[in-house]
Amino acid sequence: MDVLAALSVVVFVLSLILGGPPKFLPPWTAAFFVSVIFLARVSIHERREGRNPMESHPDAVLFWACLTLYLGSFRWHGGDDIPNSMLPYQIWRHGSLAFDELRTWATVPGMIDMVQEHSGRLLSNFPVAPGVIAAPLYAIPALFGPAPNDVLLHSLAKISGALITAASVVVLRRAAVRRASASWAFQCAALYGFASYAFSVSSQALYSHGPAQLGVALGLLGLLSEGSGMSTLAGFGFSLAWASRDDSLLFAAAAVVYLLVHRRERLVAFAVGAILPVALNLSYWQYYTGALRPPYFEMQTRMFAWPDLGSATAMMLSPTRGMLFFFPAAIFGAWGAWKAARTDSGRWAFYFFAACVATWIAFATRTSWTGGNTYGDRYFSVVCMVLALCCAEIEAEILATSTRRAAWCAIFSYGVLVHAFGAYFHWPGNFATLREQEAAVWSLRLFSPVYTFLEGGPIGATPMPWRAIGAAGLIGLFFLPAWLWSRRTIRS
Repeated sequence: MDVLAALSVVVFVLSLILGGPPKFLPPWTAAFFVSVIFLARVSIHERREGRNPMESHPDAVLFWACLTLYLGSFRWHGGDDIPNSMLPYQIWRHGSLAFDELRTWATVPGMIDMVQEHSGRLLSNFPVAPGVIAAPLYAIPALFGPAPNDVLLHSLAKISGALITAASVVVLRRAAVRRASASWAFQCAALYGFASYAFSVSSQALYSHGPAQLGVALGLLGLLSEGSGMSTLAGFGFSLAWASRDDSLLFAAAAVVYLLVHRRERLVAFAVGAILPVALNLSYWQYYTGALRPPYFEMQTRMFAWPDLGSATAMMLSPTRGMLFFFPAAIFGAWGAWKAARTDSGRWAFYFFAACVATWIAFATRTSWTGGNTYGDRYFSVVCMVLALCCAEIEAEILATSTRRAAWCAIFSYGVLVHAFGAYFHWPGNFATLREQEAAVWSLRLFSPVYTFLEGGPIGATPMPWRAIGAAGLIGLFFLPAWLWSRRTIRS
């Protein structure tokens, strides 16, 4: 296995140097083989030694399993990530966070919502932190490879998003083990990694969601651990999340308020950790725009109005955007937050659940609350992660009865099924305008597990009864393994 693992890495590096098709394998295909082989390697070795790899090497198993699943869709579900998918080339080749050398690329009509000219510089309409974080992966193709094309950029963006998101799952497990047993912490991390937007959205392109999730996960790990070093890690994590996505400021604020009220002695170390991402982000704004505000400030501020009750309701209950359709485990998370908030050691949960609610309210004020080219409501990516962590607080309650254990397994398996459809098939209504999406938000037909099997869906051209047989097969392919794994690993 060691030789095979080394060979897979060599093939991956060659795919980066040669730029993928038509000369070689696409990098995401080569990366998929790396993840499969490394997952098999750790599993086979540990079982030969008589150990359960999920117990002896839980982080390695989680990381490689997530990466395999994420890359296994062999497709790019991007759009907003296009500027960040090119940015690392600018960093390595020109030492720049602007696209001035790529004016032809940056000014085509399709880029009007992604890149804008500001003070004579061509700048991204999105935070640049995701592109900076992804830059190490781009070193080989940027320094030794050919000029990038769309296929290569999509492949690199997909790998970057998958790597960052898989890392966030590992970090969340480490945070959860501070609040639960190792086996239950693994369940909570798997819930987040396999049954939430981490699978269907964040890992499928270089969106800002994955880096924000990684930052909040690092922040929570630091916050739930003791010592000045962990306080510094917490500050760094929440600051990184804010630099990656502006709405992550709500979770950073939750951390600061929690520390102010309950753990003031940790504030100095927290502030020290927060300095680097904040300073770099502010420096980017000042250097490229001449002001301490992002280049997309005016565009974003025009997208907010008063809170809309219809939008808020749809974000909870509708088939195309509703939390209860796409992450029903939120019920367990709310239960865990309520329980934890009533204990001295779990006071943190109150503030972070409040940040989840504040995220919901904030996006109910956004005129583009449907999210554009999206699956479900990707704005709740961090919310789902926080609620998955809160599930660590109710380990004893879930395991106390066979009914609750069965409910956990069913909801977990359902989540895997729903988000597998999002990762592996095209998204319903992804070419619709915001207004068209809003008009169809209550359409059960556009709920992916339904839409997939209707005429017009991904397998809609297949005639009956073969389409029904295919539907049953796909449901079994995703739901059944998740159910069996959860039932087998959950302890009584």
